[in-house]
This record gives sequence, structure tokens and C-alpha cells, in this order.
Amino acid sequence: MKPADFSNSYLFLAGGGEMGELTRNHDWSKTVVGTPDQWPQSLRTTVSTLLSSKFPMFLWWGPELIQFYNDAYRPSLGNEGKHPTALGQHGQDCWPEIWPTIKPLIDQVMAGGESTWSEDQLIPIYRNGRLEDVYWTFSYGPVRDETGKIAGVQVICQETTQQVIAHQRLSESQRQVLAYFEQSPVAIAIISDPDLTFRMANPFYGQLVGRRLDQIVGKPLLEALPELGGQGFDQLLRGVLDTGVPFIAPEVAADIVRNDQLETIYVDLAYQPLREDDERITGILVVATDVTQQVRSRQKIADREARFRSLIEQAPVATGLFVGRNLLIELANEPMLRFWGKGPDVFGKPLANILPELVDQPFLQILDQVYTTGQAYQALADRCDLVIDGQLRTFYFNFTYQPIVDEQGQVYAILNMAVDVTGQVLARQALEESERFSRTVFYNSPVAKLVFVGPDMILREANEKMLAIFGRDASIIGKPIMDAIPELKRTQLFDKYQRVLATGEIHVEQAEPIALIRQGVVHYGYYDYTYKPLFDHIGKVYGVICTTIEVTEQVLARQKLEEAEASLRGAIELAQLGTWSIDVATNGLTYSDRLIEWFGYNPHGKDYQEMIPILQPEDQPRVAAAVAWALNPESDGVYNDIYTVIHPRTGQKRILHAHGKAVFDAAGIAIRMNGTAQDITLQRELQLALETEVQLRTEELEAANEELAASNEELAASNEQFSAINQELEETVQQLNRSNDNLQQFAYVASHDLQEPLRKIQQFGDLLKMRQTSLSGDELVYIERMQSAASRMATLIRDLLNFSRISRQGNTSVSVSLNGVVEQVLTTLELTIAETNAEVNVEPLPAIEGDSSQLNQLFQNLLGNAIKFRRPSVNPVIQITAHTLQASELPPSVKPARTAKNYYRIDVVDNGIGFDEKYLDRIFQVFQRLHGKSEFAGTGIGLAICEKVVANHGGAITASSQPGQGATFRIYLPI
Repeated sequence: MKPADFSNSYLFLAGGGEMGELTRNHDWSKTVVGTPDQWPQSLRTTVSTLLSSKFPMFLWWGPELIQFYNDAYRPSLGNEGKHPTALGQHGQDCWPEIWPTIKPLIDQVMAGGESTWSEDQLIPIYRNGRLEDVYWTFSYGPVRDETGKIAGVQVICQETTQQVIAHQRLSESQRQVLAYFEQSPVAIAIISDPDLTFRMANPFYGQLVGRRLDQIVGKPLLEALPELGGQGFDQLLRGVLDTGVPFIAPEVAADIVRNDQLETIYVDLAYQPLREDDERITGILVVATDVTQQVRSRQKIADREARFRSLIEQAPVATGLFVGRNLLIELANEPMLRFWGKGPDVFGKPLANILPELVDQPFLQILDQVYTTGQAYQALADRCDLVIDGQLRTFYFNFTYQPIVDEQGQVYAILNMAVDVTGQVLARQALEESERFSRTVFYNSPVAKLVFVGPDMILREANEKMLAIFGRDASIIGKPIMDAIPELKRTQLFDKYQRVLATGEIHVEQAEPIALIRQGVVHYGYYDYTYKPLFDHIGKVYGVICTTIEVTEQVLARQKLEEAEASLRGAIELAQLGTWSIDVATNGLTYSDRLIEWFGYNPHGKDYQEMIPILQPEDQPRVAAAVAWALNPESDGVYNDIYTVIHPRTGQKRILHAHGKAVFDAAGIAIRMNGTAQDITLQRELQLALETEVQLRTEELEAANEELAASNEELAASNEQFSAINQELEETVQQLNRSNDNLQQFAYVASHDLQEPLRKIQQFGDLLKMRQTSLSGDELVYIERMQSAASRMATLIRDLLNFSRISRQGNTSVSVSLNGVVEQVLTTLELTIAETNAEVNVEPLPAIEGDSSQLNQLFQNLLGNAIKFRRPSVNPVIQITAHTLQASELPPSVKPARTAKNYYRIDVVDNGIGFDEKYLDRIFQVFQRLHGKSEFAGTGIGLAICEKVVANHGGAITASSQPGQGATFRIYLPI
């Protein structure tokens, strides 16, 4: 029969897209269901519904579980793998990788007709050429044939892999953000109404204000920090809450009580409003960076500069200050002006212009060298030719060129101090030249200097500053330096000295780490030093003169800055953000590597407006206007927009959420805008997919309601005839449904709603323990007690869930070997048995008809109790035996749930602590315990589960015991 004829003959297979076509063309004669003309009406109806549905549906039919599925289910099978061979295939042949997982669910539906429901269940399947982890939300429901017998299982499902993965990533991101908040090196707090209450604060904020976090969090601002009253911070916060305008200010002074003393600190302060989705302001993010040391240092520098100017003006020796490489005359006192033969009109002019006669002398070059190297220069009785009263005259000066550095360690000026020694030089020039050099260079130097000579690196000279650096006295002079200071053998100083001796070249080293022992303590420092060769009369190098400056503070400051920058880069990388910057003067745009990858475009050296065409056309005008407004002096400088980027090579679209902040100069003109961008493509796609799915489901429900209304009208007459019968059946079904709903509701609550807050208690307890350095001993004890209580509650919930599941009688018609059940239990308890040196003796046990899972719980609870309730210092010994009894031999107190002629009696005997038999009626009740929780852990549900399992199998359970003499539990099961 041709496909067209096939559709005309079997209208129930019409339509259905790709799967409808495959179903019509499939050779069903080779399957157990036969050709469609042999299919029962129930199968026809189910397949027709499945093919016409737009929701993913799958069908297993008959004992062989022959498979049908529709177009909506088709994508879940992947591009390579099970499709199209899955159509008409036996279920077990199609799904070998997950059959152990899904077959029990199928059996459950086929056996009793009870539907199943699973949400976000991990079920790996083979598709796209490999085994993939796939998450599903699905329901298995029965399909009945014309006789009312369950003939198949219908699956309605939805793959939720992307949603689950997205949720997992979001949870991890939130955890990382919380960790960054706690570990942030700046003070951060969140304040909200009412009363400006601290909602959160990190440890650094507590250190800044001199409080523990428990003295801050949860309390109003002026209660936690009363000394801020009257300083205006509460009004600033109120203003941000009322207007929504952030408050940002540098070097704000605040009087804070720290260490029981009121002190003034300075902070770079930012109050940023926190908004909800509806733009309501619900709090303020407070970010404070402690800049107290910088402010105080700058104040000290200003004070020193003022004193410095005063000292220069009042100095008894000629003193001048030259600023910049052009050596502009900033200061010169009266003695220096007399040396030059000039008046006060020289200020602000280059030294070379004021004293042109110096051009042919070495002084300007020396000054330039001092400015370049940062090394001071000193000279004694140095000749200088100056024009005085129009005549060139020769003078001799003792002078120094001392470099002046800024906070970054860069030379910005040179201090020149000079003493006229012309008269002395003329009298003693030849005799004192060598001694003057030595004293000037070494003993009067403001920097550390020394001289090494000979191949053994003998220390010939060292000034006091050099000896102070070494931590030694003058007794080391005249000795090989490596013998006098042995710790220097671990450095490269000797090798570099030998290189200078060999080459005659100056060697300069910057920030070299050197460890020195000073007064028995190791001092780790960083040093700039220069080896300048010394030549004898024949030009041979015989030693070096070394100038040393300790730069430890500068190096450590630079390292801290680098670490802070690295932390910031790490935070941006963890948040998966791209960064960008616009130079307003050049319109230049800079992207991070991640943004270059997203845009497929490197804007280096180009105008930022060239980026606009890469955006989706409808976004381009809005983005251009938003950037222009953020750079407008009348705006707050904030840029916040969402746009779509189209990759120029691949055409891939990516939705980005960009934030930026403009930087304005003192005149209010924007000079730069910096910002970040985040990829929100996945979130937007998930939102769109969810909205589409809701719309489809709504349309399907409306269509189903219309069909149901039509069917109800057609069946109205028939229903009147059976209304009396249906009313009785409905009342019975409602009672059963209420019981089943209550049980399912309990199971859901126990497995989800009740356990979720307990997991959060455990997790937050772990987070608090991570901060144990800031917690007291009592606080740690409280946290441990809280977590212990949560753990006991979780155990109780699991036991209640097990009890509720046992309450529903399972399939007890399968032959189960009790010896096999006990072997499984012993395997489960293997570690506990080994730890307690327990001995378990099991005699041959019968096979009975029952539920293996429930019987496993029965023996696991009995054996677990026998081991748990053991006597101190006595190894547990447990004996399991079996006997056969007639009904007449049962004790009068034993009332089995089902009557039989013969019974098995299973005895479980232990040598534990036993119990008083007056409590026999209590031990099989839920939550009944004969011992305190501090003596033996447990919830008091285990024996209640045992009694329920035995009752489900038609039997009974009882016990006998005496305190300290062990216990015997007897189980009676019908044969």
C-alpha cells in the first residue's frame, strides 16, 4: 500500500511532521504490534495524540515495550545515535545505558498504573556520537487498552539540561561573589532602612571602624557608631536614599573611636544606591578605602616643604634648589645669590640662562647625571669659573648636588649646597686634594658609600650610613667583605665586583634583595647600588667605589600595588567580565581580550565610533546617544545599556550588558570613560524560551478544554444513567486520592522543603567557621551545636520519609531469598562491623514471597540496632536463625496481619544492653526511645519501620529481653 493510500486508510496516522511520515512508512509487520490495521483502538488513539502533540511525548507499548515518539521529542535523541532506529524498537535494545534506571519506573507503572514524576533528573544518554549528561523533567503514565488493562507507558517530558547547568553556574557565581565580599581588601557594607541599619559588612569594614562585625550588623548606624552623630554622615545617607544620587568623595575626614580612643581617619568614600527590579531604592552600598596614611604623609610633606624653604632661606651656607631637567631656579638664599652675583629676578629661570659661563664647565652635565641616576654628587674644593661684575673669576667650592624625589621615588629637583673655600684651596690645594676627596665622598656623604679593593674584595673605606646598613662597626674595615659579613656570600655581590674589575665598566643594580644580620636579627631589604671602577696611575682597575641607597619601603609599596591590581584583575576574570575604556581627547577605544573575542574587532588606534556599526542596527542610535550623554558634563557620567553585537566574521549574535563611568577633570570636562561588559545572551534566550513554552502550553490547554467540552456534551446522556454509580466511585476515589496526596505531599516536603533549610544551616555554619579567627570560643560552640541539631533533624526527616514509603505496601509476590537479603545488609554494615569487632552468625534462612527492598530495611534496622546498643567493652555477637511453626503454635499475643496454616519464625538474638519488657509496647512506636540522644544516636523510627514491613508481608514482630542480658526479636511470616 502506497503512503497516500496508507494515510487514507489510517487517518489516525495523518500529519505529525517527520515522525508522522516515519511512522506511516515503518514496516510494522516485523514488530509484535503488527500492521496498523491490527492495532487496538487504544493504541491508535494514543499514537494519534502523540503525533499531533507539540509537547515532547514518547510511548512504550506492550510487554516488549515497542517505542513511538513525536517531532517534539526528536531533538532529545541528538543528531547521531538512536534516531530513527528507536522507532518501533524494543525499549531495552534502545536504552542499554540507562535501562537499570528507567526500567523500575516502567515496571511500577505497568504493574499498578501509578504515574511517576521526576524533576531535573540526571539520566545520561548516548547521542551525538557520545554519552552525554542530560537532565530531564518527565512523567511516566499508564495507557490502558479496551479491557482496562495497562498496555503501555506514556512519557511526557522536557529536557532541562541548559536550565540546570545555568542554575549551577549561577549558584557558583553567587558563592564567588560572597567570598569576594568577605575577602575584599577594602571596607564594604550595606545599609538599609529603617534607621539606616547595617545589613552586611565585611571584616575590613570592621577593622576600619574598630568594631567586631556582631557589634555592627543588624544595628542602626548611630547605635553601632554613635561617635558619627553630628558629623553629617546620616544626612548624606538619607540624601542618597531620597534622591538616588550616589555620593562619592575623596579623603573624607571622620572621627572614629578605635582602641578606646577617638581618632581622625581619612577615607575615599562612596555611597551607591541599591535598586530593586522596580527601581525602588532599598539600601546603600558603602565602599570606604582608608587613605589616612596618604593624607597624613602629604600633610607631613607639605609641612616639611615649608620648613625646607625656611631652612634654605636661613641656611648659613649658599643653598639653591633647581627643579626639573631644565634646572629652573626655584629657591636660592642670599649667600648663593652673592656667589652668582645676581639678584632675586633669577627665580623661575633655567640655571644655564642665568650662568651661561657654566656651559663649558662640567657642572651642568653633573647636575643632569644626578637628575638621571638619582645619585647625589658631592665635591670638595671644586673649581668653578663665574662672571662677577662683568669679569670671569675662579672660585673653589665645597658643594653637594642632592637629588630630591617625590612619593613615587622619582627625582624632581636637585638641592645645591655650596661653601666658598677658595682661600683655603689656594693655600693647601696640592696637599689636601686626596684627603678632601676621601672625607667629602665618604664621611660627609648623605648616602651610603664604600670602597672595595683587590681581588679579595677588601673593604678599604665605608661611611657611617654604609656601616649602619651592614649593622656592623668600623672594625670590619680592612677585611675581606665576605669574611667580615658572611651572609653576603649568598648574594651575587662578589661576582659583580669581579666583573667590574675585569671590564672596567660601571655596574648599576636596582632593588636587589639582600638579607643582612643586624644585632642577631635577619633584616630583609632592597637596595640600589652602583659599582664605579677605580683606576691606578697606569689605568688598571684596582677597586670600586660603591654608592648604596636602601629602597625597601618603595619596593614593598610597589609590590602591594601590584598585588592589588592582580586581585582586581582576578575578580574581573572570575566574574567573566570584559573591560573597555574611551579616551575622550582622541576618541580612542581600548578593549580587553575577552571583548575583542566577543566583538571580533580590535579597536586599537581607532575611533570608538567605528565600533557602532558592529551592533545590531536598531541598537546603534540608542548606544551612541547613551555614550554621548554619559560624557556630557550635565550628566552623572554613568553609562548603562544593553545591546546586541553581531560578530563581523561568524555573524554570531551576542547580547551584552555594559556599565561605564566617565571621569571628569577639574573644569567638568570628560577626559575618559571606563567600564565593563557582561554576556547575558544565555539569560535572554532562556527567558524567551520560557515565554514561548508558556504560550504553547496555554494554547494546548485551550484546545484540550474545547475538545473536552465537546466530549462532555456527547457523553451527557450516558452519564445520567450511571450518575448514581459514579457518585459512589468518585467518593471512594476522592478518599483514596486524599490519602495518596497527603502521603505524596509529605514525601515531597520531607525530601525538598524540609531538607533545604537544613542544608542552608549547614552551609552558613561552614561559612561562619571559616571566619573563626574573628569568633570567640563560645560562638564556635554555638555554631557546632546548631550544625549538630540540623544534622539530627536531617536524619529524622530521612527516617520519616522511609517510614512513609514503607507505609505504601509494595509488590510482595516476588520470591525473595532471606539469606541473600542478609548478605546485602552485612555488606552495607561492613565498616561498622569491622569497627566494633562484631560477630554475626547466620543459619540457613527460607525464601519467601515479598518485597526485597522492604525486607532489606527490616534486617538492616534490626542488625544496626543490635550493634549500636552494645555493652561497653563487649564485642557484639548476633545470631540469626529460622524455624517453621503451625498456626496453633503461635503465642497468644502474636496477631499476624494475614491468616495462614503455617509460619516462619525468624529470630535475631544479640548480647547487647537489652531493655525492660514493660516498655515492649513502646519500642515499635514512632519516635519512642528508651535512651537519651547523648547515649545513643537515632530518631526512634527504625523499629516502627520494622513493624510496618512485617505487617506489609502479612506477619507480626515481637521481642523479649532483660536489662543487660541482650534482646531477641522474633519475626513471624506466613508460608
